[in-house]
Amino acid sequence: MSKKISVLIIFCVQAILTYGQANVPPTIVADGNQMYCPLSQINVVTNFDIIDPDDTEIEAVYIQISTGYDVGNDLLSLTGTHPNIVTNWDANQGKLTLSGVGGVNVSYTDLIAAVLDVVYESVSDTVSGEKYFSFTIGDANYLPSTGHYYQYVADLGITWTDAKQAAENSTYFGLQGYLATITSTEEAQLTGEQAAGAGWIGGTDFETEGVWKWATGPEEGTVFWNGGINGSTPNFAFWNTNEPNNQGNEDYAHVTAPNVGIAGSWNDLPNGGSDGDYEPKGYIVEYGGMPGDPILDISASTMITIPEIVSTTDNSNCGSGTVTLEATASSGTVIWFDADTGVQLSVGDTFETPVLNETTTYLAMASVDGCLEGNKVPVVATIYSLPTVQSPVTLKNCDEDGVADGFTDFNLNELDDLVTNNNSSGFNITYHLSQNDAEFNINQQAAFPFNNAQSATVYVRIEGGNGCYEVAIANLEVSTTSFQDGFLHTIEQCDDDVADGFISFNLSEASQVFLDQFPSGQNLSVHYYSSLNDAQLEQNEILPQTNYTNQTAFSETIYVRVESDDNGDCFGIGPHLRLIVHPIPEFEIEGETVYCSNGDPVVLEIVNPNGNYQYEWTDQSGTVISNLTSVEVTSGGVYSATASSGFNCSSSPVTFSVLESSVADLDIDDITITDFTSNNTITIDPSGLGVGDYEYGLNTSVYYQDEPYFDQVAPGEHILFVRDKNGCGVAALEIYVLGFPKFFSPNDDLYNQTWNIKGFSESYSSRSLVHIFDRYGKHITSIKPSGIGWDGTFKGKQLPKTDYWFIAEMIKLNGEVRTLKGHFSLLR
Repeated sequence: MSKKISVLIIFCVQAILTYGQANVPPTIVADGNQMYCPLSQINVVTNFDIIDPDDTEIEAVYIQISTGYDVGNDLLSLTGTHPNIVTNWDANQGKLTLSGVGGVNVSYTDLIAAVLDVVYESVSDTVSGEKYFSFTIGDANYLPSTGHYYQYVADLGITWTDAKQAAENSTYFGLQGYLATITSTEEAQLTGEQAAGAGWIGGTDFETEGVWKWATGPEEGTVFWNGGINGSTPNFAFWNTNEPNNQGNEDYAHVTAPNVGIAGSWNDLPNGGSDGDYEPKGYIVEYGGMPGDPILDISASTMITIPEIVSTTDNSNCGSGTVTLEATASSGTVIWFDADTGVQLSVGDTFETPVLNETTTYLAMASVDGCLEGNKVPVVATIYSLPTVQSPVTLKNCDEDGVADGFTDFNLNELDDLVTNNNSSGFNITYHLSQNDAEFNINQQAAFPFNNAQSATVYVRIEGGNGCYEVAIANLEVSTTSFQDGFLHTIEQCDDDVADGFISFNLSEASQVFLDQFPSGQNLSVHYYSSLNDAQLEQNEILPQTNYTNQTAFSETIYVRVESDDNGDCFGIGPHLRLIVHPIPEFEIEGETVYCSNGDPVVLEIVNPNGNYQYEWTDQSGTVISNLTSVEVTSGGVYSATASSGFNCSSSPVTFSVLESSVADLDIDDITITDFTSNNTITIDPSGLGVGDYEYGLNTSVYYQDEPYFDQVAPGEHILFVRDKNGCGVAALEIYVLGFPKFFSPNDDLYNQTWNIKGFSESYSSRSLVHIFDRYGKHITSIKPSGIGWDGTFKGKQLPKTDYWFIAEMIKLNGEVRTLKGHFSLLR
């Protein structure tokens, strides 16, 4: 596909750069105001020249997308062959540098030829708007809309006040520097997103908290923000999300680090900044606009415009037909495309579609000189479906209002499904007395009650949410059929859910009874209502019929309507169904809740019945155990009783739980004794005690604990008590814990006169012996653990106070030998 680019030269900008007092400054001439076709390349200038009577070369030329830069999509590049030129594309700043090979100056001739070969392109086909390009021989960024220059100075950790002073000490080709004051979106992008780094700018609220002013440059004293996070600007501000938040004397404005929030936006910091992303990285100096500045033209700019669709108008039609769509382009012409195939259909601001049967989307694109690339905007031609209606229809009702005159009240809502073939959902349906009223939707009639004496013909307007409508004709007729006088059918139920006189009925069980009152073969249906008025107007029908709870306790009369399913003809209306609710038996059970297996049976009996009933008792396995008003039970479990009334209404089972418990079956096999240690313990195994819930006491039948474990048990004889918490009794057992005294004092004071092993019981043989030695291993004596013990003598002489050792050979009745060792002190 060939592309044409129309170039219109609008202006000539001359820039004069003064290198020194002795040189005549060069003049840069750049022309270009062009239209751009997306996904193509376009030269950024149509004419470029450098005129300098004194010099023939320079260090570099800088070309920047200064306004409208789209990072990642926009690109400047040098085409053609230029052996004396090297390029550097800075994607962050959107700047292309043309300089000499090896850093040497490059001739004007080579630079002019290179600039003329610099092209712009976008890799996005949705690019739109305007792009401005600046040309300068200085490295500061130039913004055509302000005529100012902007330079980022990296200085990690510099304070705001130092940055302000440093900026004011800077000059650029004679222009006075100052911390940047940012007053437009274009300026914010160039000093934020397109700057070489993030740094201080000239805003502060140090003077008055929450009143942010520019403290530098020509805008010094100008307020640009009032308040905190939710404040407002009288002109322009570009705070990051949830800024300024003043978290710790944050009185100075700084361009936010690139990875925090909105690119190029601002946050407030204290004079010295903070850490990490909030540590000052440098400052941004702006040049231009200060009193006394020289008049300079050291930069030039050009512009390209990408045509775009600025507005569209969708349209619609009721039913199939053509639709007129509209679109407006910023420049050039509008080209229309088929959205599915991409085929070009038409050119112009308006497009009339072919006849459509369904909603269709088309695409509009702004184009200059036949360019077929660019952002295509969807424009929708909506086809609204017309309601499908049945007309004419007939609605019949029974003349049951007490006057047999052929007139009765109708509910016109019954026409909705008739005229829409049971598809009335989503339509606005109104009723009128004439075709004209229905067409213009005026003089609407109330749906109910509507008496056919007013009119026997009704015009029904069926309108969709889109305003498209159809009109159907409905004829109202009165039926003369009816039920026999006094006909009544009754449904009886037991109140077997909650004893309140209310229960769920399946009304459809009675429908056949009512259908049998009329000749067969007529395709009739039965409907139920709570009142005669509802039945006549066919409103508030009881649905679903299979699950209706009576509204009056114990007894209620329901109105029945029988009608034709073919045409809605009414065959009969009246109070012909009686609902009766019989109460269910109610009673309670009393008795003991615990059965002790070592005690008497538990008697359960019926109390507080609300009538005379038949009873049936069952155990937890479902076995019937009695039909009397009471029953004896000899085991724990859940027992149930059910009562039946004379109306065959049965109660729900009433349950009673009996807990079976017993006194503990306690013997020595249930006990584990860990003795002859620094911490003697007794552990009881509850699994062999019985079915009770037990608690435990040691040497006391008063205080008990739930834990079947005792520690720090002294050597000797003890009594263990186990009590059933359910009151079935206490079991006791003598137990013995082996150990020995740490000292004895045979001094005739009647205390600790002899020494022996403690806790010797009948589980050990009389052959057990304890051998005592002095500290040198000399055998002193041997004693029986069942005896009175050693008195501290050797061959009739009292031994001195010191420590003695022992070896006890404890022989159990089963022959098992347990050897115990230790030492003790003899005190005098």
